[in-house]
Amino acid sequence: MKPTTVLPDDPALPGLAAIRAHGLARAIPALGLEGSPVEVLLRAYKPGERATLEVRALGRHLAIKAYADDPAPEVELYHAFADAGLASEAGARVPPLVAWDRELRVLVIGWLEGRPLNQLVKEGQGERAGELAASWIRRVASLSLKLGPRCGVGYALYHAGRAVTGLAAVDPALGSAAKALAGKLARAQPEDHDPRLVHGTLYDRHLLDLGDGPGVIDWQRAGQGPLEFDAGMFLATLWRSGSHGPDGAAEAARAERVFLARTAGLLDEAALAWHRAAALLRLAGKANLMSRRKPDWRARASALLAEAERLAERVGQSGSGRRTESEAGAALKGSPLELVLQALSSTLNGAALDFALRALSPRPATPEELVQMRKLLAEVRKRRP
Repeated sequence: MKPTTVLPDDPALPGLAAIRAHGLARAIPALGLEGSPVEVLLRAYKPGERATLEVRALGRHLAIKAYADDPAPEVELYHAFADAGLASEAGARVPPLVAWDRELRVLVIGWLEGRPLNQLVKEGQGERAGELAASWIRRVASLSLKLGPRCGVGYALYHAGRAVTGLAAVDPALGSAAKALAGKLARAQPEDHDPRLVHGTLYDRHLLDLGDGPGVIDWQRAGQGPLEFDAGMFLATLWRSGSHGPDGAAEAARAERVFLARTAGLLDEAALAWHRAAALLRLAGKANLMSRRKPDWRARASALLAEAERLAERVGQSGSGRRTESEAGAALKGSPLELVLQALSSTLNGAALDFALRALSPRPATPEELVQMRKLLAEVRKRRP
């Protein structure tokens, strides 16, 4: 969105409502801005969920994140980052936590000054983009932070289900292609080995060039998962950034080569291909949301699905990194629906599980089948070590 000084009226975001009603200085007195000139810009906004404000005051450059939900888990993560040395002023880092208010559901962090990696690709600096992304993945691999929900295969397949449903609702042909791809991913799911801290949405635009290292912003979706989860999303968005012309494609390919070379031996090749394909499917599902600004969204979604299909075929041909039928369990063999159930068993329940299952099933599940799925899900959970 274009930055604006107009703040939306959204009662679901109490922090934003307080800033609208009383001004920033009075709404968050911990910042010590009373009587000082303050510049506030709305930089990102999702109605009913969250908003990001850019603030300049007293020589300080800050970001204010206003949420509908309690930001305490994200605050805990920022404290852990600080303990791990990632809130410093040099090297790989994240924004430092400045203040937060649980009642208002807002947190204030420092603003990292840097160019996002998608911009580097546009400027012909693909090699630099690949190096920075790889250095971040290597840095995360050295951490032992165990915070946040699971963000692995189950989470990826849930978003695959959402993508299938979204595309099918607006374009049956794209929905059919997405459904077939999701089925392939469900049948070839890799192991969620050695979970680490993952960003959850490591888009190329969330990685910044800070001059002396990478910076990473927007941590509200962080959790625990394989390194390939984040690496796959980065490469998927990198491919998307480079898909708008031959020059961009060449720079994106250069960034990918450098990234893979710098992370050699750290990432499982088959698992990375799987997560890249799942991320591309997820991005394709978002393409129709951009239709008002990008009327060629169908072509974009089709291209994303085609690239995801290419990667899924590679996973199928390699056969490595996949769960065997014995590992999947005798009760969970056969259809994509049954396979995805196991992957989702540690991640989802209730309506979210129903949503994903309906999307990935070869046909809509009946109410009776959903009852049986929940029973099977309970059995799977009981068998987990």
